[in-house]
Amino acid sequence: TTTLIGLLKTARLLRLVRVARKIDRYSEYGAAVLLLLVATFVLIAHWLACIWYAIGNAERNIMKHRIGWLDHLANTTFQFYNNSYGGPSIKAKYVTALYFTITSLTSVGFGNVAPNTNTEKIFTILVMLIG
Repeated sequence: TTTLIGLLKTARLLRLVRVARKIDRYSEYGAAVLLLLVATFVLIAHWLACIWYAIGNAERNIMKHRIGWLDHLANTTFQFYNNSYGGPSIKAKYVTALYFTITSLTSVGFGNVAPNTNTEKIFTILVMLIG
């Protein structure tokens, strides 16, 4: 079974080579390059937003004092948590996380979302270094 899984992964790599060739063909056009850069930026911002949410959610469950960014968002929007239930909608959490990561990557600065715990601060430092 491990050989079969290895062969399937190899087939994926071959498809990746074909995609790379197609991208290389379009790299002559400035608009295509710009579109690829924007798509890459959005993808990286999405991944970082997911990590930012995961950090806030994990710390919310283990911290005694509720000082994380999710609790700050809940207090700001008046959508309070009832133990582990309630709080802001998942859409509001994702949009806020994406907003935070894009502002951190572009070094515009923080608006109403900022790191409060040590883990959030360390992650923010890494995001700023990536940016």
